Amino acid sequence: LSYRHWLVISFLRVYYNEYQITPAVRVLTKTLGQSLGKEWGSRKAFYELFPYGLLRAIRYAGLPRPTC
Repeated sequence: LSYRHWLVISFLRVYYNEYQITPAVRVLTKTLGQSLGKEWGSRKAFYELFPYGLLRAIRYAGLPRPTC
């Protein structure tokens, strides 16, 4: 995994610790774009890093699956 992957994984962990819920892709890309810059705030950039989607990123982060 590259540095960019680890940034997203650590962001997922911080988000989960703060809100006790795994974020949806829309929320994830929006908050990544606000905190890390515009190039992070798109679905295309997220799916380039994790082509199998949010569930794979959540699995790498060690978080539970979303309930809804």
